[in-house]
Amino acid sequence: MDETTIETMNEIKDNTEQLLRTSTIDNPVQTRELLQKLEASLPIAVRLNEHGFNSLREQGKNINNDIVLQVNSVLYIGDMGGILCAIECEMGSDSGKEVLMTSITHLKIDPSHPLAEQIKQYQKKRLVSMAIADSGACD
Repeated sequence: MDETTIETMNEIKDNTEQLLRTSTIDNPVQTRELLQKLEASLPIAVRLNEHGFNSLREQGKNINNDIVLQVNSVLYIGDMGGILCAIECEMGSDSGKEVLMTSITHLKIDPSHPLAEQIKQYQKKRLVSMAIADSGACD
């Protein structure tokens, strides 16, 4: 990762507690716990799910959907993106390596990973909470 990317990620990490306290989508306690476990487990092998693959393709990033990628860093960016994952990958012979940022909801985790079930639950809860927020419905 280049210095600018590292600096930006560190600034966001400094704001994590404030973002967690003001979140209307994620449970702050559960999300903080998952973030800590994810950081302790890095790197984590993942694949893009359909949403992640389509999102990156729309940004002009051509990644083979079958390739196993590695999450090298995680951070929390609040309600807009939740847990964000930094993935360094090859972008082709001309481009070299590039750091891609994507929401953890756009990733598939190997089911044998010790955090797979906890990640899957976070993804499911977040997607439901986002759908409710987008519909304008209240509890």
